[in-house]
Amino acid sequence: MKKIYALILTVLITVTITKAQDGWVTHVGDNRISVKFPSEPKELTPGSFIAVDKDSAAYVFTIVDFVKVAGIDSVALAPLKTTPEFAAQLKTGMKQSLPDVDFPDFSIGTWKGFTSYTSSGLDSKKKKYDMFLFIIGNKLYSVSTVRNDGVSTKGRDDFFNSIQLSN
Repeated sequence: MKKIYALILTVLITVTITKAQDGWVTHVGDNRISVKFPSEPKELTPGSFIAVDKDSAAYVFTIVDFVKVAGIDSVALAPLKTTPEFAAQLKTGMKQSLPDVDFPDFSIGTWKGFTSYTSSGLDSKKKKYDMFLFIIGNKLYSVSTVRNDGVSTKGRDDFFNSIQLSN
């Protein structure tokens, strides 16, 4: 009987996950990471892609190569990336790019064994910014959404959960 319940639960979860990603477009960022967008993404700037859904929520995926932008390789980055000071520098960089958004401190964590950061902020127009960043080697990957406050987080959750690490 337990096996039947386990099988039914597995089927339900699979159907739910499949439905959540139905119609979404896989975007391969590089040889390490891919992510699914709700529609075909457009390149904003080199390494940064955006798509907008039916609720006008924006989905943004960005890859930053620290060697190219700051001359810092993965060896130099390794002892820094888990420090509160480094997370504070990320916040400062976001504040410069998005001056109207009030971000609390970035939380440091791990994703699939890699250092990660999360934060959410609100701007003066009541737009909600949710950010998930992680570092692999010398690259920072950023997955973020911008939506009106009060709009469902389902799209954000589907977007964040669609991140795939290549083998």
